[in-house]
Amino acid sequence: MKKICTWIVCLLATMTTMTFSSCTVDEDTHEAMMLSGQWTGDFGMFYEIQDRWGNWHRFDSYDTDLVFYPDYDYATHGTGKQVDYYREGPYAYQYYYFDWSVRNGVVYLTYPYDPELNTAIYNYSMNHDYFSGRFDGSSSTFRLRKLVDYYNWDYYHGNYMYDPCYDYYYDYYDFYAKQRDGGNTENAPAPEIRRGNRFSNK
Repeated sequence: MKKICTWIVCLLATMTTMTFSSCTVDEDTHEAMMLSGQWTGDFGMFYEIQDRWGNWHRFDSYDTDLVFYPDYDYATHGTGKQVDYYREGPYAYQYYYFDWSVRNGVVYLTYPYDPELNTAIYNYSMNHDYFSGRFDGSSSTFRLRKLVDYYNWDYYHGNYMYDPCYDYYYDYYDFYAKQRDGGNTENAPAPEIRRGNRFSNK
C-alpha cells in the first residue's frame, strides 16, 4: 500500500511539473504572440515625390494596416505586410513587406525592399486591444488598435493557443492589398519617390 501511495504521489508531481512547464513562456515569446495579428492606426508614414522641376512634395498617411504573421507557433519572429493610406497626393496607398522579431524586449522591423524604413520599437506598451510605442528613441508615440488576433487567450489554462480559424483573413488581406496597389497609368513614367516615418528620429 505504501509503495502504491508513493507511486501516485510521484505521478502527480510529474504531471504538475509538466503542466507548469507547458504553460510557461518567456517574455519575448509572450510579446510576440500578442503582436501576431492585424493592427490599424496612424503609424507615422509618409512619402515624397519629385516634380519635373526637381522640387520634393511630401504627403502624410492618415492610417496604416499592419499584419504580423508568426513563422510558427510560439515564434518570436515572422513576416508582415503593411498598407498606408493617403487622402492627398498621386497615390491613395503604399504597401510594403517586412520581417519582424522580438528580442530582449525590443520589436525590430526590417523592410527588405525598403531598408530606409528599418527600425526598432522601444519602451512600448501592448495588450490585446492596443499597441503604442516609440521608434529608435523618438519622442513621438504611435498608437495602433488591434483588428484581428491570431492567438486566443485561454483564461482557464493560462496560456495562448493559436486559432486556425483566422487563416481565412490572410488570403483576404492579400487580395485587398493587391487590389489597392496604386500607381501611375501604364504608360506614364513613375516619379522618383522617397518613403519615411515622421515618428522616427531618422
